[in-house]
Amino acid sequence: MYFYHHAGNTLQASFVNAPMEPLVNSRFDFADADVTFKSSDGVLFRVHRKNLEVCTEGFPPSEVSSEGEVVELTEASVTLEILFQFMYPHRHPALDTTPFEVLEPLAEAAEKYQVFPAMNICHIRMRDMVNEHPVEVAVYATKHDYPYLVSEVAPMMIAMDSVKIVEMLPQNLILPWVRYVKEWATVHQNHAITLPIGCTAVGHSPRRVGNSISYPSHCDTWPKLLVTILQRLGRGVHVLPSPDEVFNPSTPPLDMFQLQSCCMEELRTWRSQIEVAIGQIPKFCTFL
Repeated sequence: MYFYHHAGNTLQASFVNAPMEPLVNSRFDFADADVTFKSSDGVLFRVHRKNLEVCTEGFPPSEVSSEGEVVELTEASVTLEILFQFMYPHRHPALDTTPFEVLEPLAEAAEKYQVFPAMNICHIRMRDMVNEHPVEVAVYATKHDYPYLVSEVAPMMIAMDSVKIVEMLPQNLILPWVRYVKEWATVHQNHAITLPIGCTAVGHSPRRVGNSISYPSHCDTWPKLLVTILQRLGRGVHVLPSPDEVFNPSTPPLDMFQLQSCCMEELRTWRSQIEVAIGQIPKFCTFL
């Protein structure tokens, strides 16, 4: 806005910024509201103290001494608009189409303020996101004590880039994660890249039958098959959560081999040994 003032014999105009009216969320602008919250991006939410007291444990309405006081929160307006909907008696948001970049801070806010009507549905939707965002879900589950979800997500993280995971994990989870990965590395060393006794895994090893020693007939396929499998397993511990990608005979180049029944049996045995060893790895939550 402009105002005019005299400078000597002339009238000069000056421009000053007029104070802007604060933005108020249209959904939560109750005339009889007795508590006002301000989001991190400057939007006001005028709501009812009683609803907060009934539906949550974390909001501070009892600390607000007057109706004119504004409580500043760290959450953005998009988060608070959804969160406050869980505090009023109407159908709550299903969150089934909510993108992860909105769902994650909402789930955090629901846990932070103990908004009970929102906590369970947020937890369910976060679980639905484990395939797309395993590390973020693991951090959420660990922070808010969902041990079964931590254990479900952790094996998926083994298949990811280890440096990326460490960069995303909070400090308190890095050492437990390193210990957990070490268990997988032991399985990889003992069962995945150690040569099995197959058709002719290492030359022609004699096999004892009763009190005698017999020599198996020569298998031309197994040495080639063995090299291919070891190459796949040699990529590292991150291949272990996906045994189909390693042992599936219908995937290239295994599909070019004319697999003998003995080779198929050895593949099944080898895979089974690895899966049994993986099943004996302690759950990630035990390292916390």
